[in-house]
Amino acid sequence: MLSMLGFSGAAFSQSFSLNTGKESIQLKHPPKNIAVYDLSVLDTLNALNVPAKIVPQTTFQGHLANYNAEQFVKAGTLFEPDLAKLKELKPDLIFVGGRSAKKLASLQPIAPTVLLSADTSHYMADLTQRTQSLAKAFDREKIAQQKLDEIKKLQAKLKAKTQGKSAIMFFAVSDNFMPQAENDRFGFIYELTGFKSVLPLAEKSDAPRPEAGSAEAIKAANLTAEKLKTAVQQQPDYLIVLDRGAVNTQKYASKDNILKHEILSKTDAVKNQKVIYVNADAWYLTGAGLDNTIFMLKELIAAI
Repeated sequence: MLSMLGFSGAAFSQSFSLNTGKESIQLKHPPKNIAVYDLSVLDTLNALNVPAKIVPQTTFQGHLANYNAEQFVKAGTLFEPDLAKLKELKPDLIFVGGRSAKKLASLQPIAPTVLLSADTSHYMADLTQRTQSLAKAFDREKIAQQKLDEIKKLQAKLKAKTQGKSAIMFFAVSDNFMPQAENDRFGFIYELTGFKSVLPLAEKSDAPRPEAGSAEAIKAANLTAEKLKTAVQQQPDYLIVLDRGAVNTQKYASKDNILKHEILSKTDAVKNQKVIYVNADAWYLTGAGLDNTIFMLKELIAAI
């Protein structure tokens, strides 16, 4: 979801105005006691030097590792904010998105709450919009523009390397490799990198995942298997793997599993060692944040 934030005046003594596109939130003063329950928002605020004081209990990785410190109050999880504790902490403003989006209504009675979910189907436009909105609200426009300019340069450098090349992005869970097309959960990689996708465009869907073992789940698994077979027949130049099991563990079982995979092990990309295993914490947990996008671009530039 794209949200627009406005800041009335440059000085922090002025009021604070936040417009999500569906509602407008007005604060008498800029928020200082901020709670954040979306890691891409936290990453962007952190990149803009806007500190959150209340965060979920999780293992923060990379440039968010400082939020593991005790000085940052932990109240609930990414999925389940602790409502009772938040009432005691009295935040000025709460950000939700992604995993915590469903808790919007229950948080609104506690403090002004904004839903700022990333729309990765339009990755760069959405990242720019969210960054500029937050930067304007918190008077951080200069640093925001510097980082957005860096992203443009890095993306151009990456696309110069990927020009004319194709790839498949896989989300790996144990020995199950799920191909990601554009519009799939991690299909934004094609826009980000310039790699040509060898998969047909996926239909956008907000439907919940089918229950394991159900007829719908079996049908989905069969469709995924068929999609994989069709895609690898085109022999993409690169395979890119996001290993769910490596989140918070750094144990990439997919490196062994891909060599045992009946189909993927026979691809030219595997034989030619053109398989990229991306940082699972960055891609799965943090996602479309400002500094994290810089990290992901640098990671891919170094790998190609």
